[in-house]
Amino acid sequence: MVTSFKQFFFEQFYNETLHPRFWDSQNKFDPEVRKKLLQIARDVSTDVDVIDIIDDIQLTGSLSNFNYTDFSDLDVHILLDFAKINSDEELVKSALDGKRFIWNQRHNITIGGFEVELYFQDIHEPHMASGLYSLQDDKWLKEPSYNPPEVDSADVMSKADQIKRDIDILNNKISEASDNNSINDLQSIATKIRKRISKMRKDSLERDGEFGVGNLAFKELRNSEYIGKIIDIDNLLYDKLFTDM
Repeated sequence: MVTSFKQFFFEQFYNETLHPRFWDSQNKFDPEVRKKLLQIARDVSTDVDVIDIIDDIQLTGSLSNFNYTDFSDLDVHILLDFAKINSDEELVKSALDGKRFIWNQRHNITIGGFEVELYFQDIHEPHMASGLYSLQDDKWLKEPSYNPPEVDSADVMSKADQIKRDIDILNNKISEASDNNSINDLQSIATKIRKRISKMRKDSLERDGEFGVGNLAFKELRNSEYIGKIIDIDNLLYDKLFTDM
């Protein structure tokens, strides 16, 4: 099992080079892709009237590192000084998140098969990333190094498989739900599973980083489409609760 998981791990979660669609052999970013990402970031910044206070436009996430998968996104962060907009920085963050969410929902841009995801980030917010690239200045701020981690394969698969079983059991019980009480009970279970997954990932990232057991278990759930499955179950139960039979 260890050998097969290690092969699976390096095929799914870690790679010997940065993604060749975006980076050359010297880890230089593709100039045409850079131009597109900058234009997209500037367009959305113009829409929300913050174009004049952009501090930087950065690429982060797995596509600026060795741990990309087929499910990765091009994570583009637009850095601003939120205090220049309003002294209530939490209010600014909430407003910009709302604008960003609407923009991402209205547009479906992919480059090289990967979705472009935009984020507004305060310049004072700490950003823990092992790979961080300034698209604006066309240079690495933190260049990642190839350093394959040690992975507890049995623990990763055990955590993921238990949650998969719980989701499958919940899914099988949906057809048995015939009244609002039973539907509410199943909704509560679905909510608990989603919170459990979120906490597992959050705690793992904070404690052990991106290659912590909990985060890798989350990636396995996502790659095997169980994250989508629990979201679909939650939505189905909601619809079932309010459908007039």
